[in-house]
Amino acid sequence: MKLKTCESIINQTFKEIFEKATNMLKLIDGEDQIKMPRLVGRQKNRNNVNVNSTEEYFRIAIAIPFYDDFIQQLKDRFSKHKTVLSSLYLLIPKMCYKAAISASDFNLYSDYIDMDLLQTEIKLWNRKWISHSQDDRPSTAVEALNNCNSDLFPCIYFLLKVLAALPVSTATPERTFSTLKRTETFLRNAIGQNRLNGLALLSVHRNIKVDPEDVLNKFALQKDRAILLI
Repeated sequence: MKLKTCESIINQTFKEIFEKATNMLKLIDGEDQIKMPRLVGRQKNRNNVNVNSTEEYFRIAIAIPFYDDFIQQLKDRFSKHKTVLSSLYLLIPKMCYKAAISASDFNLYSDYIDMDLLQTEIKLWNRKWISHSQDDRPSTAVEALNNCNSDLFPCIYFLLKVLAALPVSTATPERTFSTLKRTETFLRNAIGQNRLNGLALLSVHRNIKVDPEDVLNKFALQKDRAILLI
């Protein structure tokens, strides 16, 4: 029953896509219908689906393989990392006391880090944040990474980099892309890369307070207005 439901959804979705593509073709080239590639008796280098309609050909040859590959990639992307992700999340200082973790939880990355050293680092990492209050402990992967010494905690530093790079674990990449949409508007279409980066950083890290007096004083002391505000 579930397989039939999935098949019907795919068929209906592709039917809508194919109708939109046909309408766009009429507007652009004036063609009444999409042409199907030539079929031969034997074909090894491309799809040679024996069908009677163009829609059915593209559904079987392109749409269904694409959906299958996309679903498989989602399963590989999230299912295998589900357990590891929960353990990575517990490396964040604000969460590290909610459950116990061990080096065996990170066997997926055993080719990149020393597992015996990691077990020691986890103990030292938890002990490091005992003296800090709950409010002073980093609550995100990026903050934890910034407060992690790569020389003292090389394995944890690597794992935090993995955690910070996962889109499902942090909202920073999402905020960055949302900021770009607001920063590079129609009126700023010709904005330079350096200024775009600066405005985006100001928007993303809006929690950092900037004193206008300090900015004005820095400009006043410089003869050249084109200075880097760092």
